Amino acid sequence: MRLLFGIGFILAGLAFLFYPQWEKKVYEQKQQQLIDAFELLASENEYLATEKAAQTHTAQTAVPTAMLEGAIGVIRIPKIDLEMMIFAGANEAVLSKGAGMIEPEKEFGKNNVGLAGHRGATRGKQFNRLDELVPNDAIEIQTKTANYEFIVMDTFVVDRNQVEVLADQREPLLTLVTCTPVGAKNPTKRLIVQARLSSKS
Repeated sequence: MRLLFGIGFILAGLAFLFYPQWEKKVYEQKQQQLIDAFELLASENEYLATEKAAQTHTAQTAVPTAMLEGAIGVIRIPKIDLEMMIFAGANEAVLSKGAGMIEPEKEFGKNNVGLAGHRGATRGKQFNRLDELVPNDAIEIQTKTANYEFIVMDTFVVDRNQVEVLADQREPLLTLVTCTPVGAKNPTKRLIVQARLSSKS
């Protein structure tokens, strides 16, 4: 009996230890599936040039296409190894899938576009490592029609009701928003990363 109890205790400990990494791996695989499907759809005019390609496209994206409802693009931050989908809106359903575009009517490269993201407790998941960014770090945005590179100007913390950080400025900006500190219950502070447009292609 003691042996069984001991084995059960060890197994529970191992599950507790490895669950965060397993959860992160599953999340990353889901993100990659969404990104692959998005990139296929973004170039579908060229991809569907032949009947055979069209059949392959349908087979490969039948499931992901439904998951891509509201998809706007992809955000990549090389320094912190971040790559995740961007969806319209910033409600819980959206943030469970990726980053949320707080004001979907705004345009990258024209307005101050705000992107919100959860800050999971697992290192590297979602916006968890956003606090590691410093001025001159690069942030890449890919949409169906263009690619943008933004350069970080500043990082700072505000109260959650200080929405003026999302107001349009004289130049196009990208504003990343996430809760801080990590793991806080009902946090009232927001970590802000603001970046200016560097290039568009």
